Amino acid sequence: MNALLILTSIVLAAPGDLPDAKVVMPWNDFKQLYEKGQAPEEKPEPAPRAYSINRATYAGQVVDEGESALFDVRMQVQIHKDKGWVTVPLAPTSVALRSAKLNNADAPIYIDGGWYTLITDRKGTLNVQLELAAQVFESNGSSSLSFRMAPSGGTEVTLDVPGDENLEFTVAQAQLVTDELRGENRRMTAILPATGNLAVSWQREIVEEEQGGAAAEGRAYAEVHSLVGIAEGVVSGHSDVNMTIVHKGVESLSVTLPADVAVLDVTGSGIREWTSVKEGDLQRINVDLNFEALGAYRLMLDYERALPEGTVSTAVPVVGVDGVERVKGFVGVAALSTLEVVSGDVKGARRIDVRELPASVLGRTDQPVLLGYKYRQADYTVPLSIAQHEDVDVLVTIADTAEAMSMVTADGRVMHRMSWHVRNNRRQFLRLTMPEGAEIWSVKVAAKAVKPARDEQGMVLVPLVRSRASGGALAAFTVEVVWVEDGTPPDEAGKGAIDLQLPKADVPITYLRWSLYVPWDAKIKSRSVDCTLREVEYFSTPVTPEGEYLSQVAQQEMQQAYQVQEKAVEGGVAPVDVAMPVDGQALLFEKLLVLDEDLSLHVEYKGLKE
Repeated sequence: MNALLILTSIVLAAPGDLPDAKVVMPWNDFKQLYEKGQAPEEKPEPAPRAYSINRATYAGQVVDEGESALFDVRMQVQIHKDKGWVTVPLAPTSVALRSAKLNNADAPIYIDGGWYTLITDRKGTLNVQLELAAQVFESNGSSSLSFRMAPSGGTEVTLDVPGDENLEFTVAQAQLVTDELRGENRRMTAILPATGNLAVSWQREIVEEEQGGAAAEGRAYAEVHSLVGIAEGVVSGHSDVNMTIVHKGVESLSVTLPADVAVLDVTGSGIREWTSVKEGDLQRINVDLNFEALGAYRLMLDYERALPEGTVSTAVPVVGVDGVERVKGFVGVAALSTLEVVSGDVKGARRIDVRELPASVLGRTDQPVLLGYKYRQADYTVPLSIAQHEDVDVLVTIADTAEAMSMVTADGRVMHRMSWHVRNNRRQFLRLTMPEGAEIWSVKVAAKAVKPARDEQGMVLVPLVRSRASGGALAAFTVEVVWVEDGTPPDEAGKGAIDLQLPKADVPITYLRWSLYVPWDAKIKSRSVDCTLREVEYFSTPVTPEGEYLSQVAQQEMQQAYQVQEKAVEGGVAPVDVAMPVDGQALLFEKLLVLDEDLSLHVEYKGLKE
């Protein structure tokens, strides 16, 4: 017994206790204490998952005139991990998260891998509440929404759609789908398996009705996509009338436009003929088909309205559709010129971001669409204010680069060659003011020799061609002129001066470089060099060869453009292509952005004795 008491005192002793302390306790109590202190024979296995979602309910309500749906989501999350932090994906980032609650308090949420994710170190059962917003899409009379869901043991979805009409709901992978009228809403209820997606679509239910043994009348729904362009003196429009015809086919259609609008064309599948009849402020376009249209059918209208000179306001032409249960649509407004278009007081329609317009509207023009509208009734009004501004002239021709080479001979004569790499939209001539005493030897345009002309003011007119489109831009071509000057020979002592000028072109030059070659024996006085360009040791910008400016197709088109000009010189003297020899020591000059300015050079030398 004494040994047992000693053992007990040793076992129960704690750090810092007196080494001779003793505890006296009954044997049964000691035995239980001893057994509890033993390690378990089998360690507990960890849970296979850190969490599970036992059940989830999604209660949705379609709002915003059927464009979106709000969901109240309730989840029961079970945490199985004994300690540490756990992350639980709750909803995809494709939906908008308004709020998240964990046991009625704000939940810690972060985004991970495209999911709104809960992070928590709590244990046991957690109640999570989310408020989500999802977009509703409409097409051909059918509405739908879809998004991913966090898989749960049991999932129930309800969706309230405003209205008391009978609707046909389709829920992907649902085991049970029911719907009933709840007040002013049609409620759909669906039970889903442990799936990762929610996809719901609904449309009006087609009911087979018998009236005296005959089928009921057909029904039609219309969605109109219109693009209206405003230009000087005219409003042009194109409308796609997308119809959904159910239950029974139709052989004729009827749409309306304002009476002051001229209908240019009506197109669609199987149109036998169409007529237009004015009825007061409206004109009715009756379309007869050569078959019974059933399901989806598209009718396309092109029309315009003339605007008197000085008009400062107009309105979007309203396209109406007769004999349909419902009509809705989109309108885009674009300015086709420098007119400024401003929206007035809109009635019956709603202004939207132009990016929300359908592709059938945005894709019909290269001009920016300025205004966008959405409507759900055919009696809307969109007034427009028009402001005319004065046009500003812009460049139609420019020389991207230009290169000049001048060679001085020992007797003082000078030969020049200058090339302009031109992009031309619609100019007929390149006008050059040549230096006094210049004798033109050859002119080439796009590698073809041409004959220039001279106007009353003495300017040389070089005929241009229009640049071809290449890679979305205008392709450049080369204009080359070769000319000579008598110059001034050196004196008996071998001294002399060189005074040169380059032609002045009536187009701006982005970059110009000039090379002057003088005889090898000439000694240039460095302080005597005076040029309106900057002297450099080497050129900073290369000049692109003409072949690199033009694609193969553009080069072929350019050659064809000269066939007419080649015929013009038949029977006369064809121009000669002159090559320029280059020899001597070089002086280099360059300038950025050359406008209407003189390009001159003065150089003094010595050492040129006969």
